[in-house]
Order: sequence, then structure tokens, then C-alpha cells
Amino acid sequence: MPSVKKEWLSSGGFPRQIARIIDEGGGGATPVISPDSVLTGDGGFSKPAFVIVALSKEINSVIERLTGEGFVEGRNFIRKNDLCPVTPSIEISGVCNLRCIACPRSDTLHPFENGGFISVDDYEKVIKKLLQEIPMLHIVALFIWGDPLLHPKLPEILKINSELGIGSDISTNLNIKTEKLEEIIKSNPTYLRMSCSGFGGKNYEISHAGAKWDIFYKNCFEVSRLIKKYNSDTGVELYFHVNKANILEYKDVVDMARQLGFRMSACLSMCFPQYAMNFVENIPLPESAEKAKELMLISMEDMLSAAEKETEKPCPQKNGFPNINWDLSVLTCCNFNQDRLADDFLNTNITELIKLKNSSEFCKKCISHSIHRYFCIQKYNRYIQDLLMEKCNLPSYI
Repeated sequence: MPSVKKEWLSSGGFPRQIARIIDEGGGGATPVISPDSVLTGDGGFSKPAFVIVALSKEINSVIERLTGEGFVEGRNFIRKNDLCPVTPSIEISGVCNLRCIACPRSDTLHPFENGGFISVDDYEKVIKKLLQEIPMLHIVALFIWGDPLLHPKLPEILKINSELGIGSDISTNLNIKTEKLEEIIKSNPTYLRMSCSGFGGKNYEISHAGAKWDIFYKNCFEVSRLIKKYNSDTGVELYFHVNKANILEYKDVVDMARQLGFRMSACLSMCFPQYAMNFVENIPLPESAEKAKELMLISMEDMLSAAEKETEKPCPQKNGFPNINWDLSVLTCCNFNQDRLADDFLNTNITELIKLKNSSEFCKKCISHSIHRYFCIQKYNRYIQDLLMEKCNLPSYI
């Protein structure tokens, strides 16, 4: 990329955390500009060099538009992930309030046992260390297995990220007290994904065991209200886990998303990799996991067979690194909750963690069973897209 000022192109993605980026001339933060400003030349821009800062599923349409206007990737623009290809995860809440049947931590995390919350002081130390060790870091996921909305001081953590110019990615089951939502939305997280597995209690409360549909439904409307009240630019997504029982309910969830102004997407519901590993090693699955296995649209056996054909392909989780636990230990992989790379992230530099990851015996075991290619959500996107068009006459996202 030419040694010129980097203009940041925002297409409704992540403008706030990029504001900290300093131009190469040392002058100061380069402003975030809209796609139209680049394409129309407003503000004196003429084929500038810039970085696309878009949501992952929107980036292809942005690139298509740019190339159609004569912009060349690598010369006029690059993607944000070219600057920082990794997205660290920080498990701020090591507890969850549900017992989701596909999740191997549904017992160990409930009810508020065998887990805890990262302190605000430790969080600040962790995020500042990440900023020192990972150039151009622009966003972190505030979850691995637990639910971040359970953290009693989540607004303080969001404030730290905002002040440091770091985006906050949150995934939640949204089964919390409604009154907690105001301070969270007011703190303006970058992205809020709300997991859903049905419309109405019948199927939703099977997969999201321990959840209450009425609470989830009410909180969805409250999130929408608060987004409007505070004019928040938080990206909100309803994330539908499609299985045999709930597929026809997708239409109702899409209607709700449209009504509330949320993004909508869908994924293939599946048992987590730990259960797939147990299955391969002939370790009996618990009754709840067997139920989840029965509900899978593509059988675990077929998914493992497909994964075996891709053993030589890389692990899609390689860029989700490092995965820092609430107690500051570092997980080997976000898809497994037991194996650790290090006991204390604050006393282990990133270079050492990379070496430990590359030589991990657990990773070698996972690859030997092809489990690293089992949980490839993107691989099944086209299948879900076609299936939802066939059954509901709707794509898997709107």
C-alpha cells in the first residue's frame, strides 16, 4: 500500500474503534468517511488509499461496488483484516444462565459455579497488553462460552474499549433482567448478536434449555427501543440456529427482525466440537447432547465425513486468537473448554503463545480426527441459504 494517509471507509461497520489509527505522517487520527464520499469524490478524494471497515458479510458487496468504479484492491484499498487478521476473545463472564443442549459447558457453567467474572482492573490490563502486542487491533469478542451480559460491570468494560478505540463484539442469549439493558445499550457496544432457536417457547426452550421465550421476546423489543432512544450505532443481529424442528419458524423470526430493525442471519444448528470429539473417540454423549444430535439437519456422521475430506485444510479458528479466560488463563481453542496454553496471559507474551499454539498436542489430536473442519459454519452457509429459500421462500439473511 502506498505510503500515504489512510482514509477509513465505513459501510455501516466499525467506525468508532478505527478512530485511534494514526496516519503515517504522524499528524493525527484520520477521519472515518462514508463510501459515497469516496465514490463521488466529495472532500477532494481522488482514488485514495483506504481501508474497508465493513461487517464480514457486507464486505463482498462493498468490494464489488469499488472494483466496478475502477478501484484496485492492494493499490487503492485493502481490507481491515489485512492490517489485523486476528480477533482475540476475552471471556469476561465465565458463567452462563442456560443449559443449551448442544453446548458441552452447559453443566460446568451453571448455575454460576466453576466460573467467575474478570475484574475491571484485570480487563484493562489485558486489553492494553493486546494493543501493545497486536498492531492495528480494532475489535475484541467479549465472550467464549459464558454470557457477557451477566457481567455486573459490563458498561465499565465497554467504556474502556471505547476510550481505547477498540470495538466490542457481544454474543448473548438475552435472558437477563430487562432493566440491565439500558446501561449496556447506552454504552454503545459495536456489535450485539442475540442467539435464537425458535419462535415461541416450544422449540426455543428445547435448544436454549433454561431460557424463557417471553423474556427473550420482551428484551428484543427493549433493545430496539433503547437503540432508538440513544441513537446508537450498535449493530444488532438475530442469529437463528436452524434445526429439524424449528425451520418453519424462521419466517416469524425474520418478520420480528424486520419489525425491530435488526439484521438477520442463520446458521446450521449442531453439537459443539467437544461432543464431536467424544463421538469419534466412542465416549457416550449425555442425554441432552443426544437430543441436539437428533435435531441436526445434517447428521454428525455426515459432517464428520465431510470434515475428513478436508483434513489438510487449515483450521478456521486460527485467526480467533488468543482466547483469554476470565481467570486470565489462555485456552488452546475457543471450541474446547479444557485445554490451556498458559495459566496467565499477563505474564506470557504473544510470541510465546503462538509457539505454544503451533506445537500444541491438543491441536494435533483435533486435526488427526478432522474435528478442525467439522465446525465450519461458513462451509454450510450455501446449504442453509438454499434450504430456507425452499422451505420459507426467504434467504438466510436480510
